[in-house]
Amino acid sequence: MPFSAGRPIMLCLVGDSGAGKSTLSRGCVEILGRERVVDVCMDDYHSLDRVGRSARNITALHPDCNHLDLLAQHVRLLRNGETIFKPVYDHSDGTFSKPEFVTPKPIVLIHGLHGLLTAELRRHWDVSVFLDPHPTLRVDWKIKRDTGRRGYTSEQVVQELEHRRHDSEAYVEPQKEKADIVISFLPPSDYGQARDDTKLDVRILLRHPIPLPDLEDALAVVRGKNGNGELRIQRGSDGVDSLEISGKLSDDATRAIENRMWDHMAAARHLRSGRLGVFQDGKIERRSNALAVTQLVLTYYLVKTSALIVKQEQLHAEAAAAAGSR
Repeated sequence: MPFSAGRPIMLCLVGDSGAGKSTLSRGCVEILGRERVVDVCMDDYHSLDRVGRSARNITALHPDCNHLDLLAQHVRLLRNGETIFKPVYDHSDGTFSKPEFVTPKPIVLIHGLHGLLTAELRRHWDVSVFLDPHPTLRVDWKIKRDTGRRGYTSEQVVQELEHRRHDSEAYVEPQKEKADIVISFLPPSDYGQARDDTKLDVRILLRHPIPLPDLEDALAVVRGKNGNGELRIQRGSDGVDSLEISGKLSDDATRAIENRMWDHMAAARHLRSGRLGVFQDGKIERRSNALAVTQLVLTYYLVKTSALIVKQEQLHAEAAAAAGSR
């Protein structure tokens, strides 16, 4: 049974503003189950509200604008199974709301800007992910989000991106090198005309010590159904794998890949969901096969990490029992 470890599995999603963190985190919660996942946004740990940042001419991306010590303390407490009393930042008006209690569940998902910035934070994660979409996509996504949900105009969003450029390059982008998994959404050649987020390509860089499973059977199906390689795996000699997923991946090929991945997660088959790849595009619900495979890869790492932790706990318990009997 997955996610039965004595402590929560700690998942961190990091990326710049507009990188898709909230979309991926919501997808993880929906697929894995709200009863299993508690989701915490690092934006709640801003030290200044919107007015305060403007007055000091500092961006939310700057470490000095965030309570990183408090964040690290709360991450440690959640990992130990303890309840925290955390601040709440309201993006609708850029102010702070009433703080709230958060009790950990089997999976603690924390997403935001600075989860991999310090060694103290990095040491708590079981799986860490950096979202690194193509700049064109990130700008499009941020404009769509901030104009639709946060009351900005397109011009204000573009100005804010330029204002944040230095801090993004100095503090957020370098965290990519510290992540176990780097996920890059990429626009296909016709994106400028179609603007279709259901057909985006994906490249996943895998540095996690748990290797990506053998997918040769599924890859053969992909080639057979589509006539070309719409999913490719490159095994690095340094232990770093790369998975490339075409946005044109067919439904048949996607099902074949899903079947093969679930074969490697037999104890977690009850988690299999028809919601893989579903995302909200404004008020419209849409689906992407490449996103579905991406979410499944992330689920695989969570399931396997949980099993590894359970095994470690069993070995520690056996060692403690043996020591006590002497």
